[in-house]
Order: sequence, then C-alpha cells, then structure tokens
Amino acid sequence: MKKHTKAFFIFLLFTSTIFAQINFEKGYFISENDQKIECFIKNEGWVNNPNRFEYRISQDSETKVLYPRNFKTIVINNSFKFEKHTVPFDDADRSIAKLDYERSPNFKEIDLVLNVLIEGEATLYSYIDGDKKAFFYKLGDNDIKPLIYKVYTNANNDILYNKRYQQQLLTEFSCTGITEKKVIRVDYDRGDLRSFFKYYNECKGEAVVEFNKPQKGTFHLKVFAGAYNSSAISNLGISAFFANGVETATNWSPTFGIEFEYVFPFNKNKWSAFVAPNYSSYEGEGNFLDLSVRRKYKLEYSAIQVPIGIHHYMFLKNTSKLFLSGAVIVDFLLDAKGSGNVNIEKDRFGANAGFSFGIGYSYNKYSVEARYISDRNLLDNGSASEATLKQFSITIGYTIF
Repeated sequence: MKKHTKAFFIFLLFTSTIFAQINFEKGYFISENDQKIECFIKNEGWVNNPNRFEYRISQDSETKVLYPRNFKTIVINNSFKFEKHTVPFDDADRSIAKLDYERSPNFKEIDLVLNVLIEGEATLYSYIDGDKKAFFYKLGDNDIKPLIYKVYTNANNDILYNKRYQQQLLTEFSCTGITEKKVIRVDYDRGDLRSFFKYYNECKGEAVVEFNKPQKGTFHLKVFAGAYNSSAISNLGISAFFANGVETATNWSPTFGIEFEYVFPFNKNKWSAFVAPNYSSYEGEGNFLDLSVRRKYKLEYSAIQVPIGIHHYMFLKNTSKLFLSGAVIVDFLLDAKGSGNVNIEKDRFGANAGFSFGIGYSYNKYSVEARYISDRNLLDNGSASEATLKQFSITIGYTIF
C-alpha cells in the first residue's frame, strides 16, 4: 500500500505541473536604458518580493525571464508595480532566537526590487523576504527613505521595539487629523501603513494610485455525497491462524458530509484551508481456517470522519478549475464491532489519525473529487491486535455559497 501512496502522490504532482494555469497579464517594463517595452507578464500574486519575472512580448510568443539587472520598473496593469532602487536596508536575521542588543538598525546600501503599494505625493514601498520585512517612503521628488523599525533584546532577554517610524510619520507627514494619537495606532504592517499613506495623500488633495490592493479571503460552504470503497485486514494475535491477518471483503458504502472552506487572499486565490466532516462506514466479511475448519469473521465500523487540510487550485477558465487536496483525518467513532467466530467489543476500537490525498474538478458550483486515505488501525493503539482499514472515496459536491 505504501507503493500505491507514493505513486498517487507523484501523480498529483505531475497533474499539477500539467494543468497549472499560466496567467500572463498585460503590462510593461522599463529597461536599464530607459526603453519602455510593452509585454505580457506572468502574475504570480507574489507574497515575497520576486527576484525574477517571466514575460512574453505577445500571448503566443516564447516565455522569457527578466532579472533585476535588466530593468528599472515593472508594471502589471491594475495590479502590481515594482521598482528597483538602492536603499538603506538592515539585512540582519529577524528570528527571535537571534535578536541583537542594538536598538538602531544596521543599514547598508543595497539594490532591492521594491513593491509599490501607494503612489502619490507620498509613495509607500514594501520589501518582504520571508521573515524580513521593511517599508520605505518617498515625499515628492526626495530620495527614498526607510521607515525605521527594529525588534531587539537586552540582557534580560526582553523583546523590545524601536518604533522610530511613528515619529517619522508624525513629523514628516503634516496634515489635518494626523496627530500623535493617530500615529501611535499605526502598526508596522502593510495594511496600517497603506491606510495612513492613502489618508495623507487625500488630505493633501493629491491623486492616489493603489497597487497590490489588499483582498479579503472568502468562505465557502459545500455539501457533498458519494461512496467509500473500503476493505480491511485484521491481525488479532489470538492464534497462529491470524499470523498473516484475515482480509475482509472490499465493499462500497455511502458517504455524505459538509465542507467549510476558507480561500486565502494571496497567490491569486489558489490556496485554501478546509474542514469536511462526513459519515464513513464499512462492513465486510472474511474467513479463515482453524484446524481445517473454516471460520467466519465480520467487521463493522462507522464513524464521523473529519479531514482538516488544504486545497490547491489550478484555474482552467473562469468557471472551471482542477484542485488537489491534502489533509490530516481523525475518526470519531459511532459504532464498531467484530463478530462471528472472533468477537471484538466496541471499547477496543480507537480513533487513530491518518492522511488523505485527493484530486478533483470544479465547474461553477459543482465538483467531483477522488480521495485516497492512508491505511489506519481501527483498534486502540494500546492493543497488540490490529484492524487496518483501507479506503478510497469518490464524491460529488455542490457549493451553496
């Protein structure tokens, strides 16, 4: 079964590579020699600031790669704008375990590709690379400056914060409503700083252009029904006749459930988290020889199965998409027993966790999914006996909202 699991996972990765949507959007870049080149740029919905871009001169032309050394500015219409600048930047490790005692950032001049968030009389830039986060600003035609912020520690291992950026906002951004009370509430994050810069520009009566506008995640509720294909092998450890386990029949059983999904607002809405409680059951019979006498054994099991995991979507068109899923699953037991010539009481069954991997297709509000579930021992882990359940499911779903 481990071989099947590995093969299935490889299949999912292969399918993802084939069907992942390539979305090139209209835009342009300005080269190092100030030449403006109209093109189509691959929009990857970046979280971190990218260090390479893929583009095409036309939608049907070959894909080329653009590196920071080759451009000054990149714009994806109505979406992103990146500019390359030489700015003061503290490249120190930001992890809590490696904080230093210095209150002031150790700035060094470095070339960075900055993400333009707000453009106007006051322009806001961001740079994010994993746990490294920095914001910069420019007023009018002045040079770009860093908004100063640093997390540091002391001899007592206290976590301390240098929030000099708040003083910068108070002294350099003078306009009605910008008070000390207002500035203190501005956190060093994209949302608060974006709102502040937008307010300042509008207060000054200046035009504001927003790039990389924040998006909200969305919730979906889906109902689904289908069937489990299940079998089991029991090794009860009661005699030598069980040494290789007793295999019970492969059967189909109905399932139905409900899925709660939250779609994350980054990376073009390609990732989501979900929880999908559903009804799971199995009933199968088997037999074994005991001193040349054929004995019967029956396994019955029902539970509420709860997968908690993630989806990755690959958009084909506006109304259709493929998706992959991976989840940790836990069964909450409803009823179970072993009967026939061997009895297993309900209290010997436990709720052991497992994993599931799935692939599906969605069209408008309808979806179909095939999901493989890893082998799980249904009996209590404290027991020397095992009853290993093998499952595969096919379901059809309908998204209510």
